[in-house]
Amino acid sequence: MAATDTETVAKAYIQAVGAHDPEALEKLLDDQVRAEFAGSTSDKEAWLTALKRLMPALVRNELREVFTAGDRACVVYDFVTDTSAGAVRCVELLTVVDGRITQIELLLDRAAFAPVNAELAERAKQ
Repeated sequence: MAATDTETVAKAYIQAVGAHDPEALEKLLDDQVRAEFAGSTSDKEAWLTALKRLMPALVRNELREVFTAGDRACVVYDFVTDTSAGAVRCVELLTVVDGRITQIELLLDRAAFAPVNAELAERAKQ
């Protein structure tokens, strides 16, 4: 498997988020990446900022499945937190071009994820 193939890049991205590795994320995300979540679109800077906001509650990501077709990957994983939410199942649809992620669409159950956001807000007050 080449280091730039779709599956390898997709797994590396999910693992980098789980490992709180901003340097790896910087390399994996294309400068023009577009990330979609909950009806909004973020550029690279905004997406990295959002990920960094979540990292204090993130213990790790546990990969469950990766499906690929050409330059597209569907990654199913558990976003394991230290909050009452525990592990939240997530799905990311990724497009990989020349070894870098150019498009992200994150899907998750926002009600299941709500305790993560509540705990992060509470921690920010302290």
